[in-house]
Amino acid sequence: MDDVHIQDGLGRVRRTRGPTRAQDVWGLREDEKIVVQCNELGQPIKRAASILSTFLGSVARKGQLCPLNYTKWNEMLPSYKVELLKVIEKKFLLPKESHDWVLKSVNRKWKEYRAKLKTDWKHDGMTEEEVARVCPPDVIPHQWRELVHYWFSEKAQTYSNIGRAARASQTVPHTSGSMSYARRKAEFMDNNGREPGKVEFYKMTHTHRDGSFVREESRDIFDRATTLISERVEESSSSDATSHVEAQVLAELLGPERYGRVRGYGVRVTPTQLSAVGMYTRNAEEGSTNAEVSRLRAIIEDMKDRHQAELAELKQNQQTLQSQLEHILSMLQRFLPPQVPDTSTARRDDDGAECGP
Repeated sequence: MDDVHIQDGLGRVRRTRGPTRAQDVWGLREDEKIVVQCNELGQPIKRAASILSTFLGSVARKGQLCPLNYTKWNEMLPSYKVELLKVIEKKFLLPKESHDWVLKSVNRKWKEYRAKLKTDWKHDGMTEEEVARVCPPDVIPHQWRELVHYWFSEKAQTYSNIGRAARASQTVPHTSGSMSYARRKAEFMDNNGREPGKVEFYKMTHTHRDGSFVREESRDIFDRATTLISERVEESSSSDATSHVEAQVLAELLGPERYGRVRGYGVRVTPTQLSAVGMYTRNAEEGSTNAEVSRLRAIIEDMKDRHQAELAELKQNQQTLQSQLEHILSMLQRFLPPQVPDTSTARRDDDGAECGP
C-alpha cells in the first residue's frame, strides 16, 4: 500500500500510512496538509486520492457547504463552491489544475447523497407532509423541507422515471469499486511502464481479481472487440492508429459515448481536454526534439567555427615560421666567409695523366 505524505507549515514532509476516515482528516492539525499527486489530466492518483475522495463525500453531506435545497448543482451560488474549495485546501495540498475535478467529484457525491436520502426516508404511500416531518439528524430542517417538496413535484417524478429506466438498461457493470479509473491506470503504468489500451482497460475494469468476468455479457463484448480489432489493425500500425480503431470498436459494441464524456477516463475528463492534453504532449515532445536538434546544430556550427579558426591560426603560424627561417638564413649568409675553391685535387689531362703545376 502506498504511503501518504503529510506536509506541515514549515514545508517538512512526513510519510505515514495516513488517515483512513474523513473524521481523521477533519482532525488534522491546522498546519498539516495531505499531499495529493495528480496525473496530466488533473485527476488525483495514488492512495491520497482515496483519502481525498472519502473526505469529499463528507463535504458533500454538509448543508452549510453544499445545500440540499438546490435542484441542480449548477444552480448553486458560486460562493458555496468557493468556500468548499477553501475548506478542502486547508486539508489537502493539491494543484490548482485539479480544482475542476474536485468540484465535479463533489457534485457527483452530492447527487448520490440526495438519492440515498430519498431511498432511506421517502417510501411508497407516504405523503409530502409525512416525509417532511421526519427530518434526518444531519440535515438542516429548512433544506429538508424544500428537498422533500421537490421530490413530490411533477418535474422530479419525470426525472426519477428516466433515471430508473437508464439504470435498468445498464447490464454490464464495472468492477473498479471505490478505486477510480485514474488510479487504476496509474497503478498499471507503474507496473508495466505504459498506459493500458482501451480494450485492455475494459477487461481490467470488468473482471474480478481471479480474472473471471463480472458478467457473461462483458466476456462477449471483450471477445468480439478483440476479434474486430485484429481484423482491422495491421501489425505495422502505429499505437495511435490502434487506439483509434479500439475506440471505434467499443463505440460499435457499447454505443456512442455520452456528450462531453470520454469512455474509460472517469470524472472530469472531456473530449476537448483530452485532445488538448494530447496536443500539448505531442507539441512538448516535438518541441523537445526540435530543441535538441537546434542544440546539436549549434554545437556543430561552433565546432566548425573553431576548426576554421584553428586552421587559420595554424596557417598564420606556418607563414610566420617560414618568414623567421628565411630571415635566419639571410643573416647567416651575411656573416659567413665566401667559399674557397678546393685545390687539393690534382688536375688531369684529357688522357687521364697527371699534369704538373
